[in-house]
Amino acid sequence: MKPTFIVTSAIETALGPLPADIRILQTMDTLRSIYRIYPEAKTVLVEGGSRTPSSPLWDQLRKMVHVFMDMTNNEQIQHLQQNVMSRVNNKFEMGGTSGMSKTVAELTLMLNVLDAINNHPDMVPARQVDRIFKISGRYQLSPMFDKSVYEDANMKYVFKRREASWMNSVNCAAIGADHGFSSRLWSFDIGLLDSTQERLQAAMDDMVEISTDYYIDMEHLLYKHIGPSQAIELDTTHLFGTLGPNVSLVYD
Repeated sequence: MKPTFIVTSAIETALGPLPADIRILQTMDTLRSIYRIYPEAKTVLVEGGSRTPSSPLWDQLRKMVHVFMDMTNNEQIQHLQQNVMSRVNNKFEMGGTSGMSKTVAELTLMLNVLDAINNHPDMVPARQVDRIFKISGRYQLSPMFDKSVYEDANMKYVFKRREASWMNSVNCAAIGADHGFSSRLWSFDIGLLDSTQERLQAAMDDMVEISTDYYIDMEHLLYKHIGPSQAIELDTTHLFGTLGPNVSLVYD
């Protein structure tokens, strides 16, 4: 199976305690973990921080990927980084304004990179694959990662098993989702590329409408707009790393 891995990244950001160089080193480990398991993988790094990093380490990271998409000058990303994330009082915050702004940022990055993969001539190698993975930068695929699961997932999405929402029933009813899918690592068959673009655009539209009155995040939106009917759910995806806001170690 030939995969493309989309690595979403925000190296320079006001959120979280880690400095840029540590984030870069962690993202280099993300890529090494991918190449260990899929030496033939195509990789697309899409950067959505407050500015493009400038350092020898950053140059090394850039050389590790097949395609680099710089979204730091995107109008939506600039607004979020400069006018929202930089003004969050608690940089360790997991939800709230921080959570919703990161959801909009992730949807912005994903919609742009999927459009490029689908339409840009330079991205032909990234779409001449069997499967597209989205992985959050700074996380790694464990040596326990099971490739065989994805080889049998034709025209399917693959997520870590859904988790019940932490929100009350009134909020769940209002946003239209009572579960969430983890957004740290998920994937889809290349035949679902067009459908995935449409579903993520619907999620973005939903986010804009709902967030005026209720909290909603990427996890709830993935469950609502992709859902379990076309998904394979895994007890463990064998992804590990540290959470951005508080550097707690997680193993999915």
